[in-house]
Amino acid sequence: MSFEMEPNRVYYICRICSYVFQEDPYKMPIRCPQCDSEEVERT
Repeated sequence: MSFEMEPNRVYYICRICSYVFQEDPYKMPIRCPQCDSEEVERT
């Protein structure tokens, strides 16, 4: 498991469960991997 920051991914936080995760900003829709909500914002 690698903890290096991937250049094509950014951090997002879920507004529902507060989970912080990395995702590709060009992927749509961006969904929280923990609760599957689309209510996420870029951090």
